[in-house]
Amino acid sequence: MDGRPTFTVSGSSRPASFCFFPALQGSACAPLPCGNGYAALPIGRRFFRHSSNPLKFFSLATALLLLASFLLLSSCSDSEPSIVNVEHNVVFDYKDETSAPQVRFSVFVQPSSSVLRAGEIRTIHQESGLEWHCQSPLVFHGGGGKDYAGCSSFFPPYNSELPQGIYYVYYKDLSDRECEAEFSLNFTPDFGLKPYSELPYYVANPNNERIALYNPEGILIYCGKRREDWKDNAAILADYGTADRMRVCYASGTLFFMLPFEPLQKN
Repeated sequence: MDGRPTFTVSGSSRPASFCFFPALQGSACAPLPCGNGYAALPIGRRFFRHSSNPLKFFSLATALLLLASFLLLSSCSDSEPSIVNVEHNVVFDYKDETSAPQVRFSVFVQPSSSVLRAGEIRTIHQESGLEWHCQSPLVFHGGGGKDYAGCSSFFPPYNSELPQGIYYVYYKDLSDRECEAEFSLNFTPDFGLKPYSELPYYVANPNNERIALYNPEGILIYCGKRREDWKDNAAILADYGTADRMRVCYASGTLFFMLPFEPLQKN
């Protein structure tokens, strides 16, 4: 595209709980952990199976007729998509106590049309022209009509810093109709260069703390505030017996800081 470098990633939906805390649970375009009840909506296709039994023909024909009517009505009400809202975050992911974090960003859009028609998400940094593609957007339903599609882990080019400033996000539906919106990424550059022990207090304070718990398979089972009775690992395990490890995270505006994994020792 106009000679600009393109970085392509893909994603898939997973059966877990999610929200817009941009903590990752896997590789590029993994789902977002959640404590607010968001759930992934896997996109799939279902086909009628042919039956040689004549007694089943009528019910099959009726089902096909109803399906055709539904598709006709859907096409009549289908309209050009637009972006109602953009959720974006910068993620600082710390692997250990001494290293600088891995930095990436997430972008999710709330389209005006059905989110199940999401086809592709791409973002472009205005100044540099760098472009990121997500060819299989993650789809989330948060209730109240707030459905989102996007990607939770867009990485900067290798050995480069994540560019700040104005970005454009483009949403394309399954009919190849595209709409766009604008957002900005702004953060203190030093955050990406120092270990988490050097985070300022306005970031690493109890009011910003979140706890993420994972089972042995790496699936997130809780993400939210630390409960008052969670004084030690035993108290956590009393509530979440399948938890195997946890991460302490700090949310500060649109920035999210993920400390290294900690094992939950079971006595």
